[in-house]
Amino acid sequence: MKKKSSKQPLVVGCVLLGLLIILGSLQVVFSPHTFVRVVMLISVIGCSAGLGAFIREFFILREKNQLNH
Repeated sequence: MKKKSSKQPLVVGCVLLGLLIILGSLQVVFSPHTFVRVVMLISVIGCSAGLGAFIREFFILREKNQLNH
């Protein structure tokens, strides 16, 4: 059996969260309703924290691979 790389899910997660952040930011900017702006801003901040965690894990994984080789 071929061992699957654990980088691929991290990259896919980063791309998806990045798209969510971009779409949420557009919603915040162009929404005429204050309530929608506030809710979307909170969700954009949460997605940004998640994206930061994915990127951090990616760099930790890269460091481990460099130490092993």
